[in-house]
Amino acid sequence: MSSPKRVLAYFLWSTPALWHGVRAYAREAGWILITPNHVHGPPARPDREAFDGVLLLVGSHETFETRRHWPKSVIVDMQNTPQIDADACVEIDHDQVGRMAADYLHDLGYRHFLGLCLDVEIHTLSRRTEGFDSRLRELGLVPRYLKHDFWMPAPTQMLKVVKEAIEAAGLPLAVFSPDDPMADPFMQAVLELGYRIPEDVAILGSNNERGLCDQCRIPLSSVDVNFSRHGYESARLLDRLMAGDRQAPRFLASPPLRVERRRSTERMQTEDPVVRAILEYIGEHFAEKITAEHVIQDIHVSRSVAFERFRKVMGRSIGKEIERTRLEHACSLLRETDYKLDAVAGLCGYRNTSAFCRAFKAIMGETPSDLRHRH
Repeated sequence: MSSPKRVLAYFLWSTPALWHGVRAYAREAGWILITPNHVHGPPARPDREAFDGVLLLVGSHETFETRRHWPKSVIVDMQNTPQIDADACVEIDHDQVGRMAADYLHDLGYRHFLGLCLDVEIHTLSRRTEGFDSRLRELGLVPRYLKHDFWMPAPTQMLKVVKEAIEAAGLPLAVFSPDDPMADPFMQAVLELGYRIPEDVAILGSNNERGLCDQCRIPLSSVDVNFSRHGYESARLLDRLMAGDRQAPRFLASPPLRVERRRSTERMQTEDPVVRAILEYIGEHFAEKITAEHVIQDIHVSRSVAFERFRKVMGRSIGKEIERTRLEHACSLLRETDYKLDAVAGLCGYRNTSAFCRAFKAIMGETPSDLRHRH
């Protein structure tokens, strides 16, 4: 019996969803996954330990002598960083992120568009903006752009440039930010200037960083770039390369999942703050093994109030909403990926594959395999 593969995940940044995808594949493949905490920049010296493979995720401006640090390892770059010497790379399909944003805002009926840009070049964000621009021009529309230091904005200057940009673009205005943290200071300036969100200015971010999006003054809609799938696909490609698969691709683009709709672009189907909090919590945590009791405990609402108000507004129980959200995501994975059923079950919050298949058949009227074969 062969020894389990030793894989190093060397990430300078990450998200919970990204780790979820990587760990799901590592568990499926039986890897020994090494995950050093609090890494900053390249290792100080070459690793003395031997790793079969390395998953590498660094900033676009980082310089890594990968072959000096891990000379005998198979390396997959998870960001397609230009200066990284890797055996293969998997990146988010940034062009499709921008195009999805354009289609979504256009379908809401907007005809005035503004794109946010940093005053420094970040190639991943620029490619999202290019996709946004290309799609709108295909639709016969020409967006405007606001270039500014959105990561370290000066408040007075911010108000001035945002006011000028909105007046030049016209109302009602749809705004696309290729990064969620850029959208937050822009939103605060819009509100301070007296504009209504989303009635006057709709704002759409990217990455769906839930901790940020849910806590903005107006919860921020965002393109979910599907970090979970990105992590899973990166790990799966590394496994193929470590196994010597000559048919394994050297480049993969991981598509975005969907637009996570919040109040910055659309009014929620309810203004009830308790129901809204429950829906947002389920949207963030459905991939975990949560129950209705976990939801109520974490949003600090009395059990009777939560159950009664949710059923009155939504017409179903909190438990049924958790199940509905999980199965909706499962259907997307079954249509768009070739993940094993074990992986789909885990990524959707089911305790095991049998429980997933039973729930799927009971509610959807067919097995997961039946749905996959139809698509």
